[in-house]
Amino acid sequence: MGLSGPGGAPPRGATQWGGLSNVPLPVPYLLGIAAAVWLDHRWPSAPTGPRYVQRLIGWSLAVTGVRLIGRSWTAAIPVKLTNPVLLVTSGPYATSRNPMYLGWALLQLGTGLVRGSRWMIAAVPVAAALVHRDVRGEERTLEDAFGEEFRRYRATVPRYLPRQLSVVRRRAAW
Repeated sequence: MGLSGPGGAPPRGATQWGGLSNVPLPVPYLLGIAAAVWLDHRWPSAPTGPRYVQRLIGWSLAVTGVRLIGRSWTAAIPVKLTNPVLLVTSGPYATSRNPMYLGWALLQLGTGLVRGSRWMIAAVPVAAALVHRDVRGEERTLEDAFGEEFRRYRATVPRYLPRQLSVVRRRAAW
């Protein structure tokens, strides 16, 4: 689910915008974007390959990320981030326990491709690793709060990538 942090507070690596209380802003992604913009000004470094292909893929990823964040937020509207009383398992949360964080990663990766920024692309795995550390803490909190209900959810819904993508990945490896 990824909606609550320890003691019902926002996740440790996230901040919030006023009325959009259910849209955590993952600090590692925000810092990665800011650092990449600064590094791009100091030492520009563009990915290789045709720019039109990078932009096409980048816009697709960025739009997908924004839509996923929006759909996740919509699914989480019934839950107050600061005091969750139910486990959100519908909408994007039916196929990923952390669709909002996945959306942020796609948004940053897509933005890096659109901007032609190797720095922004390189910051994605670093930010994802930091967010993952926080997600593991969130999951312990959710298990404490929701017990067996969360354990069943965790057993059936992958942490990040929907199972359909996992199957495609496994088939491609053959």
